[in-house]
Amino acid sequence: MKRLQESQIVRYIMTGGMTTGVNYIIYIGLMALSVNYLTANTLAWLGAVTFAYFANRKVVFHSKGDKKQEFLQFFSLRAATLVIENLLLLLLVDCIGAGSFVSKVLVSVITVVLNYFACKYSIFKQRGVSHE
Repeated sequence: MKRLQESQIVRYIMTGGMTTGVNYIIYIGLMALSVNYLTANTLAWLGAVTFAYFANRKVVFHSKGDKKQEFLQFFSLRAATLVIENLLLLLLVDCIGAGSFVSKVLVSVITVVLNYFACKYSIFKQRGVSHE
């Protein structure tokens, strides 16, 4: 059990699950208020990414790098995945006619994988970071 807790990928999955929870709570709440699905997704992204930055920095990657630099890199790379996510949502919902919630779930799988590799190999790779 201790070995699982020490695994970076297990920590990423755990914090990712919490981040996804934050994202979906905000998204569902905004959709219940009849907010446009792309606006709801963007606002949910903002809340989730803010949570994810702190969780990834501290819990997953144990970063000792420059906070300001990492924060800017984290938001910049995540903004790229937001663009991808919103484009895929637009394609699935408006062009294909899929439901907005089902589309969000499908698109989330792609962005979770992209975000992990962006964090591991670009943002939190400085000296002093644990990559076990």
